Amino acid sequence: MSQPYSKQLLGYLTYFVSALAVVTAGQIPKANAATMTFSATGTNSNSGGTTNALGAKVVFDDSLISQGKLQVTLTNTGPGATVPSDILTALFWDITGNPTGLSLSSAIAPKVVADNGASTTTNVDLKSLDEWKLPNTGNGSAALPGITQNYGIGTAGLGIFQGGGGQQFNYGIISGYDSPNPAVAGGTFVKDSATFVLSGLSTNFNIQNINNVRFQYGTALNEPSITKNQGTYYTSPPPPPQQVPEPATNAALGLLAVSALKVLKKKALVQV
Repeated sequence: MSQPYSKQLLGYLTYFVSALAVVTAGQIPKANAATMTFSATGTNSNSGGTTNALGAKVVFDDSLISQGKLQVTLTNTGPGATVPSDILTALFWDITGNPTGLSLSSAIAPKVVADNGASTTTNVDLKSLDEWKLPNTGNGSAALPGITQNYGIGTAGLGIFQGGGGQQFNYGIISGYDSPNPAVAGGTFVKDSATFVLSGLSTNFNIQNINNVRFQYGTALNEPSITKNQGTYYTSPPPPPQQVPEPATNAALGLLAVSALKVLKKKALVQV
């Protein structure tokens, strides 16, 4: 076969392979996002409101793990705050194997309230405000000062994080206000929840290795905290398979047949 026709046949074959790839690409299964959820309740004997209950939840989400990132959503599920020790100010946890090198990629609060709820701001970038931070030292290499966990994120100093400006409980998380609340009325707080993205993990990170979670309230480690060792693992169901109609496959095969026929006819005309 002459060189021009060899190139032409190669072109048709390349086109066929590309078409077949498009047809079959939809059949490749996608990885499913997984979460680990830890929920806990407790009490605060120093709370001066109508109730002394505490509650918190954190959801670790690996939907960004292909980028080496872990999403962490921390929520205060308890009643409203009356004193600083009702305010959720830090989260600690362990990871089996102790990976190191985590960094804070982003920290967003959907809503921030101030002046006893009179002022509201939405989509607040807590990272740019330098309020929520990773520990000063450790970050997986050793237990953090004063506690057993190796990882954490917080807004109060607690001897672990570099404290931000103003009152240490500022930008802590509350579900709302309880009365009377003179100790917290002038503070600025994340309302309900904040979401943090941590980077620096391997893309094959196993989210089930997260355990020993501690929810910390107030501005000192001897103030209320709740520990939950075992979380709830959940994997989202796989997306429904994309049904590739038979005509599409037949059309792709037909492309090869027609292309080959054209090449053969042109070659025959030249050889006569």
